Amino acid sequence: MATADTVVASVTMPDVYPPKDCPKDQHGRVAHIEGFFDLGPREVHPWHKPAMPTQEQLQQSINAPVIVSPNPMVKQQEINGRTDAAHEIPINGGPMTVDTSLFEGKLEVHLKGLPTSQKRVFEGKKRFFQIMCQGRFKRPVDADGLCMGQEFVKAGNVPPWVGEMVLTAAAKVFSSSTQVDIYAKLPYFMNPVLAACQLVNVSEPGKEPELTEATEDMRLFSPDLADKKGDPLSSERRRKWCDIPKNLAGKQFTPDYVYTFHIWQHLIDFSTYSLSVGGFVNLDLTHALNCQPLQLTCKDTHSDEYMFSMLVWHERLLYGSDTSAGAALAERLS
Repeated sequence: MATADTVVASVTMPDVYPPKDCPKDQHGRVAHIEGFFDLGPREVHPWHKPAMPTQEQLQQSINAPVIVSPNPMVKQQEINGRTDAAHEIPINGGPMTVDTSLFEGKLEVHLKGLPTSQKRVFEGKKRFFQIMCQGRFKRPVDADGLCMGQEFVKAGNVPPWVGEMVLTAAAKVFSSSTQVDIYAKLPYFMNPVLAACQLVNVSEPGKEPELTEATEDMRLFSPDLADKKGDPLSSERRRKWCDIPKNLAGKQFTPDYVYTFHIWQHLIDFSTYSLSVGGFVNLDLTHALNCQPLQLTCKDTHSDEYMFSMLVWHERLLYGSDTSAGAALAERLS
């Protein structure tokens, strides 16, 4: 199996990184200043660069032209016992272990359209990826703060208003309580997990289902998530209930239970790095993202701690030959 086990790119940074006088955001993380790193239009941000694969590694991967790596921006994350960012995470197979400051358990990631993709996961289903995660939180986590989505560290090749329109449209497919801010120091779109993911199971330790066999059941989280007969609400009804902010206010995930999450979506095809929203927006993300990898991220937005976070790299994102396409795209949309 080909992996990305070596440090794969030289990183040009200030002598002291981050500089002592560099501004911090509300969580004490270095605030991104446009142009601070003097980034070129096709340069990977220093925060992501430790995980950046070479073209040879992307071509030799069993998942070519894609490699999934840990996100170096996460301060504490161990996947399959490894903490280094420059290695390829195994996907389209069985579960792997995940251990962060927030959560400990197991994780299984499937992407469609790759040499290792499994038919049983995608055949007859409208989805491009599926994540299954099971484990326990290490401390109470506000239910309305646990979100999944994307964070961006540099400007893309489209005007901000276009990015806001596309991201808002994409996020609304998951929930109406989506959070989008394309003008923030770290632009993002995030969806509350309970309003967006397709399956959630809450069980007592020792009574949890097998990761792939879990069924919807959130009665231990809230009695409101049971029907009149005492049976679990359906996934659709749970998502609608959790999409009303007042219903989640004051509720928490706690270390007392084992949580199982199944998440999938049909908007982003990672094998082609393209986005399709409702049939009216079709976008080649290799040009639009300007060398920023897509993420598979779940985090507590209240504390800025991550449940897990991975970067999805594509050969065309980093080593595409048509360098004028991004500029042309931006010019058409300006």
